[in-house]
Amino acid sequence: MNQALTFASIVLGVSVAFELENLNRLIRHKGVRWHWAQPLFALFVLLLIMFYWWSIADRPEGRISLGAFLPIMWSLVTLALLSAAALPDKLENGIDLAEYYQRNRFYLWGLVILTGLPIEIRWLYTVATNSSDIVSFFLRAGGDLVAFAAMIAMMFVRRWWLVALGFAINAIGPIAWLSRTI
Repeated sequence: MNQALTFASIVLGVSVAFELENLNRLIRHKGVRWHWAQPLFALFVLLLIMFYWWSIADRPEGRISLGAFLPIMWSLVTLALLSAAALPDKLENGIDLAEYYQRNRFYLWGLVILTGLPIEIRWLYTVATNSSDIVSFFLRAGGDLVAFAAMIAMMFVRRWWLVALGFAINAIGPIAWLSRTI
């Protein structure tokens, strides 16, 4: 597991560097028309990176098979792509962050969904095998299913108040996680 953690740390460190480099470009560029949605999305991605690293670091020591590492690798790749796109990197003529968000929302939220898919599938399988009936399944997995539905909706939502609502729903998970790890 140490090799997997080291590898994940490198990939996730590069992912954070992507975000910080793009943030630096945005802050220094005078032609940026700021909007709350894209920086908030970038913060959400940063929290996902921290969550993912923490969940890997919290695993027990021992060997990990290639089969067990493949879902981790999947999420590492999608997180790297996500962090590279979380903030714009091309700013020659300036940029409108509201327009950037709207133009890229399908790609960005699609990557969020793809990043969480291996974890979600494993969680839903665990809940399903340990639930005695459909009611107990939905009581344990309902929050995750609502969050995933909100992520799918975020790919299509254009109205800013719905975007804000989607962010609020999707923030519940990282906030709950942070409250348990502090």
